[in-house]
Amino acid sequence: MEQQGLNVSTFIFLFIITIFVSCNSTRKIGKEHNYSIEKHKSSRRSITINAFDSEVPNDVLPKCLIIINKLYFGDTNFFRPAIGKHSIEVSHIGKESISIKDIMVRQNDSIIINTYLKDSRIPIE
Repeated sequence: MEQQGLNVSTFIFLFIITIFVSCNSTRKIGKEHNYSIEKHKSSRRSITINAFDSEVPNDVLPKCLIIINKLYFGDTNFFRPAIGKHSIEVSHIGKESISIKDIMVRQNDSIIINTYLKDSRIPIE
């Protein structure tokens, strides 16, 4: 009887740990990709895209052009996407664009994407 009680307690403990781990997952991408992705569970599905200057990481770049699945969204950075895979491109005048492919969005995913745009080598004319 004590053996069975121990198994139930172990199962409950592992179940609770699994729930905490799965509710807040973060996938950070290396700086060579110039972006990071954080995934959280939420009551509503969403994607938030932030753009920063790569030279000054806390310097927010205003009025970035955001393209999701080849649709232009202008400078809006908050979206309620459909479930499935999405491709995202972030660009700004005088900066190199960043493309992120195959971001999988599932039910109740809240995704935060931070992009760090480098200065473009092409002069503005």
